[in-house]
Amino acid sequence: MQLNGHGGKALVIAPHADDEVLGAGGLIALLVERGWRVEVSFATASGYESAQRCERSDTRTRVAEMEAAARVLGVAFTEVWPDGDAYHLKIDTVPSAHLIQFIERSVQRLRPDMVIMPCRGHYHQDHRALAQACVAALRPAPSARCPLVPTVLAYGHTGFAWGGRECSFEPTIFVDVTSVMQKKMCALKCYATQLCDPPHPRSVDGMTSFAATWGACAGVRYAEPFECMRSVIF
Repeated sequence: MQLNGHGGKALVIAPHADDEVLGAGGLIALLVERGWRVEVSFATASGYESAQRCERSDTRTRVAEMEAAARVLGVAFTEVWPDGDAYHLKIDTVPSAHLIQFIERSVQRLRPDMVIMPCRGHYHQDHRALAQACVAALRPAPSARCPLVPTVLAYGHTGFAWGGRECSFEPTIFVDVTSVMQKKMCALKCYATQLCDPPHPRSVDGMTSFAATWGACAGVRYAEPFECMRSVIF
């Protein structure tokens, strides 16, 4: 996949603050280096009590972590769904139309060449709900009030091997992130309240291992995998 420096625009959709780095931090860094404008739209950036860390983070800290990670990667703009705080960890209870409208507004504002969305095969209810909203919001149609996005990629997750067929992730695009792996890890470390100790998959060691495994699948040292939802060639 060639990421040409033609000043393209990319929109990343993330359920929570840290998913953009876990799933697509390398791709974001590469796009920015090649002259793209990258924006990230979060469904929520709320604090919560972590089941893994047995600690509680607050929303103010999560937002500060999000902004720090964005600076590391070179993200030009971030936004959080205004209603997200009230639905953290229960986005699946939100009427789909509300999530779809949030995504459509982001697409209308940026008019991106590429959207990077969460994959549908996830065990987490927030990811599944937002992914389904993305599928609806990015439906194929001639450009009008809501423009057609020619390239739509779906990023994976750290639990892709858990949950059976319903949680399957079948990547068809691999992005060589070897040159920006250090930058991705620096962005990941910004989320201090979300990182866990190894061998937890959401750790620096765990994410490095994942990138190396996907890299082996693609013949490079480190890679990020994506499902290609749509690729329109002009």
